Amino acid sequence: MNNQGGIMTSLLAVGAAGAAIYGISRGIKNGTFQQLSQTVSNSLDNQAVEQIANSVLGMNQNQSSQHRNNR
Repeated sequence: MNNQGGIMTSLLAVGAAGAAIYGISRGIKNGTFQQLSQTVSNSLDNQAVEQIANSVLGMNQNQSSQHRNNR
């Protein structure tokens, strides 16, 4: 019985991967992804991107200093 559940899970995973690949290929062919990237880049101005980058860098620096202090 457990083997049948594993097979079903594997089939669902393969189906989901196939659907994702199909959707991505269709999006590339009809230009949806290009439009999406332009929309995202237009909605985020440079200041917002800079703030996000600075916060990520700050978190990274805090983690590395804590890691050094714990040694």
